[in-house]
Amino acid sequence: MFEIILHYTIFSIVIFSNGLIFQIVLLNGEKIKLNFFEQSIIGLISTGFLTLILNFFFPLNDLFIYINLIVGCIFLLFFKNQINFDYNNNEKIIILLIFILSLVNLYGSGFSDDLHHYHGGHIVNTDNHNYIVGLNFLHHHYGYSSIWLMLHSYLNINSSLLQDIHVLNALIFFLIISYLIIENIRYSKISKSYLLYLISSVFIFFFLIKYTRLKEFGLDRPGILLFCFLIYFAAKYQYLIRGNIKKANKYFFMLFLICLFVSFTKIFLLSCFLVPFFFILKSKNFNFFYNKISLILYLIVFIYFLRNILISGCLVYPFEFTCLSELQWNSKEIASDLLLRTEASTKAFDKYIGPLSAAEYIKNFNWFSTWFLRNGEELFNYIATTVLISVLFILSSKNKKKIKKYSNFEIVIFLLFICNFIIFIKSPVVRYHHILFILFSLCLIIPSKKVFLKKIFIFNTILVICLSFNFGKNLKRIYEANFYNNPYEDLKKIQWYTPPVEKKLENFLYYNGWIDAHPIGNMDLKDLRHKKKFGFDIIYK
Repeated sequence: MFEIILHYTIFSIVIFSNGLIFQIVLLNGEKIKLNFFEQSIIGLISTGFLTLILNFFFPLNDLFIYINLIVGCIFLLFFKNQINFDYNNNEKIIILLIFILSLVNLYGSGFSDDLHHYHGGHIVNTDNHNYIVGLNFLHHHYGYSSIWLMLHSYLNINSSLLQDIHVLNALIFFLIISYLIIENIRYSKISKSYLLYLISSVFIFFFLIKYTRLKEFGLDRPGILLFCFLIYFAAKYQYLIRGNIKKANKYFFMLFLICLFVSFTKIFLLSCFLVPFFFILKSKNFNFFYNKISLILYLIVFIYFLRNILISGCLVYPFEFTCLSELQWNSKEIASDLLLRTEASTKAFDKYIGPLSAAEYIKNFNWFSTWFLRNGEELFNYIATTVLISVLFILSSKNKKKIKKYSNFEIVIFLLFICNFIIFIKSPVVRYHHILFILFSLCLIIPSKKVFLKKIFIFNTILVICLSFNFGKNLKRIYEANFYNNPYEDLKKIQWYTPPVEKKLENFLYYNGWIDAHPIGNMDLKDLRHKKKFGFDIIYK
């Protein structure tokens, strides 16, 4: 447990200090002051973008986390007067409680099959190598190259990889839940902030009820947590678009920065860009796209595409039309096959018994009946949860008056729901689309056009029940494991661990497996070639 808390503390200092640097360098001139949790979450996001740049030249090994820690501590010392930890004693108790909950979640977590599938291998490779050109040939899922896995590579101590694998998940859980609860406390009694109270309440109830296992986070849940942060953050600071043009541009910059991180985490969450684009259209501030600060966003996008091209030969893998046939390491054929198999898999083709091919099965809702038999129970479970959350919110709230028309942000929520429903039809895996069910819950409440305020006792009672439910499930897991937390032994117990098998492509050594060697994957490269140029290993056809 000491090791977990130590690394948790190190990573927290790193991302908060990076967030403070962001605040001072990019926001201070306009006097936009973020609170502690906003700084930390923005710091986590900016740290992710830092990893994209660093890994062009260096492995993301322990050296960088220690350098970042030292620089961060020096920065915090010199700018301690700009640390905005303005919380009263009751709020500090709540923050401490959520911190303990995140540790309990962390200590009670095992491993998901995604880690065994390709996440572990991606993290190990990034820990020990700069970008490998044609890396996708080692495992056909490496081309996804989620920024969340890059951040996992950066925020871990290599010798404790498996112990650290959930620390980042625990951190994002702690930051988002604490942020939402404190915001809920502060804005629940103000009529003009009723929408912030509504949004934060629905998010809190959903996350505490459904997010009880860090091992299930994968790439979907961190992306969804940050998508929800984007929604709340955009609603809270939307007044900035009515201020001077410089403040409005900083607001749009932060929204686009969050959107880039969310979509780089999971491409299915691309709908998040609807939020900043809506407000730019509403404010008609099209000059933002020519502003100097926008150059940072364009640079990030360029780096992202360049990284993708190096790894898979595609701008956005696995969309084959974005693959560059001229490149000897392009994954065009792999992408085409993978995209079809992935869509067919999400639509339960593996359970289908009939004459249709995978390509025919996914068309014209041929898939629906088979998919529903497999996923109907889970779908109804989530629909019931969203209805329950809506009921809990209404029971814990009183309405003061009715509004005459929907606000801009309520319109955004409706549009997001429609957009995510369309995406859900294309890839109907419930765990990919929690944001759809969260938005559905909001859409059940918003049409009432009522201004809701908190019934403090009832709301707090429901909150305590939700917290107890989350605590209880994880304490039960810890008890059933006899308070024993040893990742390697756990892997052997569940029979996931196999020693990596050494292979060779010309002068290039690689391994089949998923941990304990590097570079590692699950494919045989015998029909490919290898060369080294400008410090990059290149695997090509």
